[in-house]
Amino acid sequence: MGDGSGGRPGGVDAGAGLRRSLGRLAAGALLAPLLHAGAAAQDTVWNRYTLEGLNGVYIRAETNQGCEGAGISAESIRADAEAALTEAEVPLLTEREMLESPGHPELRVTFECGGGVAGVVGYSVSVRVQQATQMIRDTQITLPEAVTWYATTVGVAEAGTAASVLGDALQAKLAEFAEAFRTANADDEGGG
Repeated sequence: MGDGSGGRPGGVDAGAGLRRSLGRLAAGALLAPLLHAGAAAQDTVWNRYTLEGLNGVYIRAETNQGCEGAGISAESIRADAEAALTEAEVPLLTEREMLESPGHPELRVTFECGGGVAGVVGYSVSVRVQQATQMIRDTQITLPEAVTWYATTVGVAEAGTAASVLGDALQAKLAEFAEAFRTANADDEGGG
């Protein structure tokens, strides 16, 4: 009876279900701190200043195979971002308009997912503004792409709910961006 079957016919291990449940609980407990520690943003007065005067942003979406396996495509991310920002009245640019705009303002939305243990998926959702920039100390040095504003979060989700959880995280980060954009581009009260 040393086969782990607990004496049950067919070799069924009575403790297997309990060990799986405890494994999921332990994995969740180990990864839970990421939910709180991973929420980061670079949204200060200085960073909002970099959004001032933008005539809009072009949305570029990216994802990895882990997220695609959970049913999330770059195209669906882009469509969700466009809908949210249109509703928030943030001007959107076509790729051509972005390339013709000073600084080439691009809002890059990135999802990354990794297979976790016991049916848990680790993820990150990043929303960042990238623009062409010029150095102050030497104006002959320009960077074709620099991150001037960002908000990101990391967390874990059950594999079956990953698409929904990441969608909610995206909406929260887009709301942060929309608020920063509106604040940076608000007309002065009483100005005329």
